[in-house]
Amino acid sequence: MKSISTPVWTAEILELPLRYSWNISRNSSTVKYNLIVRIQIGNDLYYGEAAPNVRYGETIELLSAQWEHFLKAVDDRWWDDADQLHRVMEELNLAYALRFGIESAYVHARMDKDSTFFKQYTGLDLHTHAVATSYTIPILDPGKIQEFITSHDLTRFESLKIKTNSDNQEDMIKWTAKYYAGPLRIDANEAWTNPDDLLRNLEFCKKNRIEFIEQPFPSDYQEEYKYLKPISPMPVFADESVTHHPQLEEFQKLFHGINMKLMKAGSYREGAHILLNAKRLGFKTMVGCMVETTLGIRSGVWISGIADYVDLDGCFVIDNERFNLVSENRGRLFINSRKFFL
Repeated sequence: MKSISTPVWTAEILELPLRYSWNISRNSSTVKYNLIVRIQIGNDLYYGEAAPNVRYGETIELLSAQWEHFLKAVDDRWWDDADQLHRVMEELNLAYALRFGIESAYVHARMDKDSTFFKQYTGLDLHTHAVATSYTIPILDPGKIQEFITSHDLTRFESLKIKTNSDNQEDMIKWTAKYYAGPLRIDANEAWTNPDDLLRNLEFCKKNRIEFIEQPFPSDYQEEYKYLKPISPMPVFADESVTHHPQLEEFQKLFHGINMKLMKAGSYREGAHILLNAKRLGFKTMVGCMVETTLGIRSGVWISGIADYVDLDGCFVIDNERFNLVSENRGRLFINSRKFFL
């Protein structure tokens, strides 16, 4: 493929005020900062999004500094060779969120010039149909859960995910189940350390329409996961454990399912590789997200065609989301435009 002109890279930090405090077991925030990457080719601009994750030492300051290193290293010779782009990012040891922001902008440009590129590049069909997503309730005072469900009209969603920690999990589930009649999912974000304490809690949880629990222990608690998996009353999904090139064969001893997030995979191609290999090994699969604009959420929809579950609600937390590339109706996500540029 020949480009019509030399690609020009730019980026900007996007401040994202949140509609409510985003509280999970390890931190809380009311604003996020993502990096928006752009490639200009002629008059067309192609965008990618990088949402840094402090769990892995990623900050907007780190991404901004690494972006400057990338600009000095990249040139237009990689345009017909995606592998060369990946080699540059690997040599620079870029944060995986930044790698995805860069790679996704590149992929969107290639897709616009060649409608078959996404399938050739990832091995997956581009998914453009509506998908049902869960909606996540952050850690709250349990007495405020009814108001949260009502004010955000959460009964329109087919499932809800509940952020918990080891102290409040039972109360969060009890009060959510009281005011929401659909299936529930638990996201513990590595909050538990004792598997027997967790098992006692899960016996309560299984009576309240819980589909599965995500990452109850820290990612390095492998013996605890080996102990839990065969006796857990519900499936256990990996989340924080699933990064770039996860050891899925080893995960068979630890988890029933995996949550793939493109910001942690570092590329569409690696995200697709994770999903396809996980399916081959018998895992249930989910496509998740960080707090992202609809630019990043659209990427998640595009790659979600083979996933068993979709958790692409990160744009709902943002106040006055700017791109409007994805809309929601009755808990289902719809891509607003098939154009790959903005």
